[in-house]
Amino acid sequence: MAKHYETIVTFNGRGFDVPFVYLRSALLNVPISRKDWLGYRFQTDPHCDLAEQLTFYNVSGRDGAARRFNLDFYCKAFGIESPKAQGVTGSDVNTLMAEGRYRDIAEILPARREGHRAAVSYLAGAARGR
Repeated sequence: MAKHYETIVTFNGRGFDVPFVYLRSALLNVPISRKDWLGYRFQTDPHCDLAEQLTFYNVSGRDGAARRFNLDFYCKAFGIESPKAQGVTGSDVNTLMAEGRYRDIAEILPARREGHRAAVSYLAGAARGR
């Protein structure tokens, strides 16, 4: 999939998702097709991490004016539907799996993915001044 896209936009991807994928690939002996997604912290191409953009790279620390909030907060602040509007968060998935509620997970994830895609697309435009 990485070969088909020039740019990725994430929320906290530089802090979690990309390192996780890189490490998981190493453990599974799967070649990494894009090694530039961590890159220089202050660049937005090929990887725009909205969590870093919206906190101004965390210049004000934990309690400053530009402190980090979750994606749900930013969605509400910009007046767009949050991926959490469906009522289930990522922390619910373990419980649903333990209860064997796989269909519930399968039905929830596409709606969350669409909500996440819309939120990230909107916020990426806002962060880049579009």
